[in-house]
Amino acid sequence: MSKESLEKLSYIMDFQIVFKVLLPEILVILGILVTIVTSLFETTKKHNAGIASVFLFLASLACYKNYFEAIDESILYDSFVNDQFSILLRALIYGTCFLIVLGASQYLKVIESPAEYYPILLSAGLGAAVLTAANDFLVFFVALETLGLGAILMTAYARYNKSSNEAGIKYLITSAVSTAMLLMSISFIYGLTGATNFTAVAARLYQLQGFGILSNPLVTLISVLLCSVIAFKLAAAPFHNWAPDVYSGAPTSTTLFLSVVSKIAAFGIAIRLFSSVFVSGKILALFMIFAVLSIVIGNYVGVIQMISRGTVKRLLAYSSIAQGGYLLIALSIFKPESLSALLLYLTIYALMNTGAFLCAIYFEQITGSARIFDYAGMIKKRPAMVVAFAFCLISLAGLPLIPAGFIAKFFLFSSAFSASIALGKVLAIIGLIGSIVALFYYMYLVKILVVDDVSTPVKAIPEKDEHPSRLVKIATFIAVSKLAFIGFFMMDFLKELTADTIAKLLS
Repeated sequence: MSKESLEKLSYIMDFQIVFKVLLPEILVILGILVTIVTSLFETTKKHNAGIASVFLFLASLACYKNYFEAIDESILYDSFVNDQFSILLRALIYGTCFLIVLGASQYLKVIESPAEYYPILLSAGLGAAVLTAANDFLVFFVALETLGLGAILMTAYARYNKSSNEAGIKYLITSAVSTAMLLMSISFIYGLTGATNFTAVAARLYQLQGFGILSNPLVTLISVLLCSVIAFKLAAAPFHNWAPDVYSGAPTSTTLFLSVVSKIAAFGIAIRLFSSVFVSGKILALFMIFAVLSIVIGNYVGVIQMISRGTVKRLLAYSSIAQGGYLLIALSIFKPESLSALLLYLTIYALMNTGAFLCAIYFEQITGSARIFDYAGMIKKRPAMVVAFAFCLISLAGLPLIPAGFIAKFFLFSSAFSASIALGKVLAIIGLIGSIVALFYYMYLVKILVVDDVSTPVKAIPEKDEHPSRLVKIATFIAVSKLAFIGFFMMDFLKELTADTIAKLLS
């Protein structure tokens, strides 16, 4: 065979590998293009939700296909890694976006024309998925900006709503600050190493350290900048100030995206970045501080929100901050056992929080209100959705009544308690105390829904469900049934899967 033929064959084989690896992302890009085109025509605008959900569902299936076919490849000059870790997180992201599309399809029609929302959601989901597979700082930056810009547009999507506009501006400004910090850290890293690929950067930093010419203050500055960027995306204290206002002002479907998808992407890139490039005691100490502050502030203000009769979205925003703190405990330990517990809890958290927000979307649709006490006595009108909401809240609280949330949180705290790090036990105890405090607002919300007298907005709800909200019910059923199935039958399998995934990533 001639040299030209061999080169042609090699090119075809490389193209086939790239196509298989990027098939989920290619499907999402096609979904973006199709929904953009259909949004131009009035007669096809109403089909955008269905189109987006189909492409997201296919992207999720393509991720699982890659997993079962064991396509473990680094492509695009080793800038995109298709390993077991990225496949699982990408599937989780696309699956969550699929449920968001279902839940938002009717809800968005009340506040705005929904047609243009779906290509933006697909774009942001694409950025989040690519972020978990990034192995280069340039891909890291582009994916993070794709996620961030899409999230900003979704936050300010209700353009005739002042709260949504204000939330969009706040998120834009804080995102710009985090982007500046990321670019500054990348410029320092490139100046030190002359590389942007994670593997090359790690090798050159190791060489510089061996020669004794690596500046400790500069490494500390880079560490602080990178940790701050990740903490912002996680809405971790003290970088959480944007979250309550943005969560409250944004459409509830966007709040769901920010509280779940952004967290999955941020934890994904944090684990890959610090396991591939470098991790130091300073970085882990910063994450420990972020974890404690997030747990304390998230749960304390969550209690205040319940007492002051705030909104469900604002309550769930502080709940999300506290949940991020629990996950940061495992990240700050940075041992194989803690990281596998983090991945396990992140998977369960995605289902718990998605189910809770979908129920919030439904209640907001039928009552026209997002205030906590306007949902009082909802059990008398919509018992099935109240049971689903209570199921998710009890799981978030970590009570043993629901297996998935309890078991996942148990593994998370026990991995910290049994770690060789001296502060591991302290962090686990703080997390446990925070969970006990959180029981107040989770169970109080259940009590309002089930025990309290029927509120005026609930009295106005017709006995028969005439609201065209079937899709949000289907999405809630999928999330809750998956959560229940995993909790009762799949926890051992999922624990082994996450442990194997982290072991392969760190090997």
